[in-house]
Amino acid sequence: MKLPIVEVKLCSHLKGEKPGELPAGKLRKIEGGGQLHHCAADAYEAMDAAAKAEGIELKPTSAGDTYRTLAAQLQGFKQRYQLEPIQGASTRTYEGKKWYLKKGMAPLAAPGTSKHNLRNCC
Repeated sequence: MKLPIVEVKLCSHLKGEKPGELPAGKLRKIEGGGQLHHCAADAYEAMDAAAKAEGIELKPTSAGDTYRTLAAQLQGFKQRYQLEPIQGASTRTYEGKKWYLKKGMAPLAAPGTSKHNLRNCC
Protein backbone atom coordinates (compact mmCIF):
# COMPACT_ATOMS: atom_id res chain seq x y z
CA MET A 1 0.00 0.00 0.00
CA LYS A 2 1.45 3.37 -1.04
CA LEU A 3 1.06 6.09 1.58
CA PRO A 4 0.71 9.79 0.72
CA ILE A 5 3.65 12.11 1.30
CA VAL A 6 2.85 14.57 4.06
CA GLU A 7 4.54 17.98 4.25
CA VAL A 8 6.87 18.31 7.25
CA LYS A 9 6.30 21.28 9.55
CA LEU A 10 7.32 22.28 13.05
CA CYS A 11 4.56 22.23 15.64
CA SER A 12 3.90 25.80 16.71
CA HIS A 13 3.83 24.78 20.38
CA LEU A 14 7.42 23.43 20.10
CA LYS A 15 8.88 26.78 19.05
CA GLY A 16 11.29 28.00 21.68
CA GLU A 17 11.45 24.66 23.50
CA LYS A 18 14.95 23.41 24.29
CA PRO A 19 15.96 19.82 23.47
CA GLY A 20 15.62 17.64 26.56
CA GLU A 21 13.61 20.26 28.45
CA LEU A 22 10.03 19.72 27.30
CA PRO A 23 7.43 20.34 30.00
CA ALA A 24 5.85 17.16 31.37
CA GLY A 25 2.46 18.32 30.08
CA LYS A 26 3.69 17.98 26.49
CA LEU A 27 4.80 14.36 26.99
CA ARG A 28 2.79 11.15 27.08
CA LYS A 29 3.75 7.58 27.94
CA ILE A 30 3.47 5.10 25.10
CA GLU A 31 2.76 1.39 25.13
CA GLY A 32 6.04 -0.50 25.17
CA GLY A 33 7.83 2.04 27.34
CA GLY A 34 9.11 5.58 27.25
CA GLN A 35 7.49 8.91 26.55
CA LEU A 36 6.98 10.99 23.43
CA HIS A 37 5.72 14.48 22.69
CA HIS A 38 1.93 14.12 22.61
CA CYS A 39 1.70 14.62 18.81
CA ALA A 40 4.48 12.09 18.22
CA ALA A 41 2.70 9.72 20.63
CA ASP A 42 -0.48 10.04 18.55
CA ALA A 43 1.46 9.16 15.38
CA TYR A 44 3.27 6.28 17.10
CA GLU A 45 0.00 4.84 18.43
CA ALA A 46 -1.59 4.99 14.95
CA MET A 47 1.46 3.24 13.48
CA ASP A 48 1.40 0.67 16.29
CA ALA A 49 -2.29 -0.07 15.69
CA ALA A 50 -1.68 -0.54 11.95
CA ALA A 51 1.26 -2.83 12.68
CA LYS A 52 -0.79 -4.90 15.15
CA ALA A 53 -3.50 -5.30 12.50
CA GLU A 54 -0.78 -6.90 10.32
CA GLY A 55 0.44 -9.12 13.17
CA ILE A 56 3.54 -7.04 13.88
CA GLU A 57 4.50 -6.03 17.41
CA LEU A 58 6.27 -2.68 17.78
CA LYS A 59 8.05 -1.38 20.84
CA PRO A 60 11.00 0.88 21.57
CA THR A 61 14.26 -1.08 21.72
CA SER A 62 16.07 1.39 23.98
CA ALA A 63 15.62 4.61 25.92
CA GLY A 64 17.17 6.37 22.92
CA ASP A 65 14.10 5.50 20.85
CA THR A 66 11.86 7.80 22.89
CA TYR A 67 12.12 11.24 24.49
CA ARG A 68 15.26 11.76 26.57
CA THR A 69 15.56 14.43 29.24
CA LEU A 70 18.68 16.58 29.35
CA ALA A 71 19.90 14.49 32.32
CA ALA A 72 19.51 11.27 30.31
CA GLN A 73 21.31 12.85 27.35
CA LEU A 74 24.21 13.85 29.62
CA GLN A 75 24.43 10.37 31.12
CA GLY A 76 24.60 8.74 27.67
CA PHE A 77 27.09 11.32 26.42
CA LYS A 78 29.48 10.73 29.32
CA GLN A 79 29.30 6.96 28.78
CA ARG A 80 30.42 7.39 25.16
CA TYR A 81 32.82 10.34 25.30
CA GLN A 82 35.83 11.31 27.38
CA LEU A 83 37.93 14.46 27.79
CA GLU A 84 41.26 12.64 27.45
CA PRO A 85 42.36 12.88 23.79
CA ILE A 86 42.08 9.79 21.60
CA GLN A 87 44.06 9.90 18.34
CA GLY A 88 41.73 9.89 15.32
CA ALA A 89 38.53 9.77 17.37
CA SER A 90 35.38 11.64 16.43
CA THR A 91 34.84 14.66 18.68
CA ARG A 92 32.02 16.77 20.07
CA THR A 93 32.19 20.09 21.85
CA TYR A 94 30.25 20.33 25.10
CA GLU A 95 30.48 23.12 27.68
CA GLY A 96 33.34 24.64 25.70
CA LYS A 97 35.49 21.48 25.91
CA LYS A 98 36.42 18.95 23.25
CA TRP A 99 35.19 15.43 24.04
CA TYR A 100 36.53 12.29 22.30
CA LEU A 101 34.40 9.31 21.28
CA LYS A 102 35.52 6.13 23.00
CA LYS A 103 36.52 3.22 20.78
CA GLY A 104 33.59 1.01 19.77
CA MET A 105 30.93 3.56 20.74
CA ALA A 106 28.34 5.06 18.40
CA PRO A 107 28.36 8.87 18.07
CA LEU A 108 25.81 10.89 20.02
CA ALA A 109 24.90 14.58 19.92
CA ALA A 110 26.21 16.75 22.73
CA PRO A 111 23.53 17.18 25.44
CA GLY A 112 20.94 19.79 24.51
CA THR A 113 21.93 19.94 20.83
CA SER A 114 19.90 17.08 19.36
CA LYS A 115 17.47 18.19 16.69
CA HIS A 116 14.82 15.61 17.71
CA ASN A 117 12.74 18.39 19.32
CA LEU A 118 12.56 20.09 15.95
CA ARG A 119 10.99 17.23 13.99
CA ASN A 120 7.45 17.58 12.75
CA CYS A 121 4.55 16.32 14.76
CA CYS A 122 1.15 17.94 14.30
